[in-house]
Amino acid sequence: MSRKNHLSNQKITALYCRISLDDGSQNESMSISNQKLMLKDYAEKNGMPRYEYYVDDGYTGRNFNRPSFRRMIADIEAGKVGCVITKDLSRLGRNYIEAGSYIEIFFPKHNVRYIAVTDGVDSLTRQEMDITPFKNILNDMYSRDISKKVLAGRMTRSRQGKFGGGQPPLGLMRDPEERGHLILDPETAPTIRKIYDLALNGWGCMRIAKQLMEDKIPITRVKSNTECDVNYYSWGSARISHILRNPFYKGAHLVCRTHQKGIRSNTYDIIPREEWEVLEGCHEAIVSPEDWEKVQELIDRRPPIMEGNACPFYNLFHGIIYCATCGKSMQVRYEKVGRTGKNRFTGEEREPIDKAYYICQTYNRLGKNSCTSHKVEARDLYNLVLRDIQELATMALKDVESFYQRISSRMERRYLADASEMEKERERLEARNREIDDMFLNLYTDKAKGILSEQRFVKLTAAMEREQEENQKQLKELALSLRRSNEQESDVRTFIREIRQYATIQELDEGILNRLISRILVGEVKKVDGEKFQEIKIIYNFVGEIPAVTE
Repeated sequence: MSRKNHLSNQKITALYCRISLDDGSQNESMSISNQKLMLKDYAEKNGMPRYEYYVDDGYTGRNFNRPSFRRMIADIEAGKVGCVITKDLSRLGRNYIEAGSYIEIFFPKHNVRYIAVTDGVDSLTRQEMDITPFKNILNDMYSRDISKKVLAGRMTRSRQGKFGGGQPPLGLMRDPEERGHLILDPETAPTIRKIYDLALNGWGCMRIAKQLMEDKIPITRVKSNTECDVNYYSWGSARISHILRNPFYKGAHLVCRTHQKGIRSNTYDIIPREEWEVLEGCHEAIVSPEDWEKVQELIDRRPPIMEGNACPFYNLFHGIIYCATCGKSMQVRYEKVGRTGKNRFTGEEREPIDKAYYICQTYNRLGKNSCTSHKVEARDLYNLVLRDIQELATMALKDVESFYQRISSRMERRYLADASEMEKERERLEARNREIDDMFLNLYTDKAKGILSEQRFVKLTAAMEREQEENQKQLKELALSLRRSNEQESDVRTFIREIRQYATIQELDEGILNRLISRILVGEVKKVDGEKFQEIKIIYNFVGEIPAVTE
């Protein structure tokens, strides 16, 4: 019993403070400083000298994804906290379901005492615990009411033609002299004008995107750190389409694009374009309303892809063939209408597969500046894969143990090399996490001394917590990968059982490909000693790539 009390005394008391923008900056009783003084006074008077503040300034109580709250929960799970004190129940949170789960389940599970000072709640003495759920419900109702009022206020301003969103659309900027009013951005408005001019000339979205990339026109107001930053100029057809459909560019105001399903659902319904609520003449236009409407007509009547150009070849390799350079999937294409259906060398009628080929999706969309074509004929790919499966299946039938040794020894060498790199990465991540823990202590010391402001402290610690969470995620993935190396025997045996079934196949189908192959990587066409060469890697399920026998 004495040891238990000793351990309990070593734990700290968490003084949790929270205030949101909806609580109002003029309410001194709710201020962070007032909460701190109240909780400090309570802790010292009740024999809790070892305490630490956890402060979330400007965070809503409707959800619990707050930096300091998450840090407090982590400390509780680590066994560092023995008691949590808040000014009242609403400071812990205004979602009665989650607040109740922490008070009734999480805190008792971790032997943590919970106190809400002004509400008279104390889990140790069970004081006021019977009415706590009802108070949480009232706090939840209050939060819902505030949310509805805030939303109603925003909708009222939006229906008055006032812009209240985040970043204004490219080409526009906030008027520094009038809140909610937009004016033209002199740097980016010409880009929007150019996009509409090209669209009026009949250009499609992808063609416009390629032209902007060739002209090195940035997609954002934010300056790039380097002129070689590809993402800084990565226009796409979806972005161009969004711009061409945006009524803000004709001087109109769009009230809203989405509708939230519920206050806490964080899910939204997209409002169909035909149901948009648009207010005309709210700010200076980049393009005239007439030009804007003309562009809408051109887009609406743009013909679909001609049926005669549809590819009659059934794409067996859909979802498993990728560009080895950029990682994007390869797209199947078919010869244009009018090409001869006969082989020019033999005169025989060609099948659909003989007219189909694969090219890189990135190259097809963005051109040679982003990637090369990596073109491969569908017939050549088909024959290559079929032959490789037949050869492996024959070897597996002929001598199972020899085939097993060949694959497993290669996998063992690969796993040993990978394991060494993974172990180094694991040590690096763990060292970084320890470094971040030390930085937390230093920041807290600076905050306690007044060197670092509360707001700055919260931002810095939130960023470090995110990095630690990402490091922990990577550590788990590394652990799984290291454990995977111990399961190679089962994987090889499974693959051998699968491949042996296909020694006599003469044709490929989707079932065979999906059971045997994880993905196919198509390399760039290169010239070696004056001859064209293209590397194609077949990555099999369970065992990965199986290089050809060289001995």
